[in-house]
Amino acid sequence: MTNYASKTSGAAIIRSKTSPSWIGSGRVFWQSLPLMAYMRPPEVILEPDNHPGNCWPFPGSQGHVFIKLPVAVFPTAVTINHGIPAAAYHADSISSAPKDFAVYGLQEEDDEKGTLLGEFIFTPGQAPGQTFQLKNEHSGFIKYVRLQVLSNWGHPDYTCVYQFRLHGDPSHDGDARGKLSA
Repeated sequence: MTNYASKTSGAAIIRSKTSPSWIGSGRVFWQSLPLMAYMRPPEVILEPDNHPGNCWPFPGSQGHVFIKLPVAVFPTAVTINHGIPAAAYHADSISSAPKDFAVYGLQEEDDEKGTLLGEFIFTPGQAPGQTFQLKNEHSGFIKYVRLQVLSNWGHPDYTCVYQFRLHGDPSHDGDARGKLSA
């Protein structure tokens, strides 16, 4: 399935509409001197590299990311990845995984609400990448997508998302499946 929320295909994070990144206690050092707190940006969820620790953390258990798609897409599914195989899980990695989340499709960047495409539960300890079929009864082509994490599996400080992928059918000139309805 083609990923339309990929940085290499031209997808981009709209930072002004995205939760801030969590700045943890990890620090970047140079010759044993601490330089700055280390923080991963939300763009990491648009990249294919999913090794343990390479995730976008945001503070607390609720957050959101707003993504501009490279082309208008009729969405059919999303994949969310917590990046760690079941055998490598430990309590901290499980607790920081997203739990309940919702996906919204939007036509315009300034659309405040969007159309709910589905609410899902990510279950850590199963496959690191889990694909969810979207409810498209009222959907049309979207140009933006918002991932809204509603809860995590209990981590008190942050939630960590490794990768988000959007699957669907791209629009073609003259193709008219309609617009999103609110």
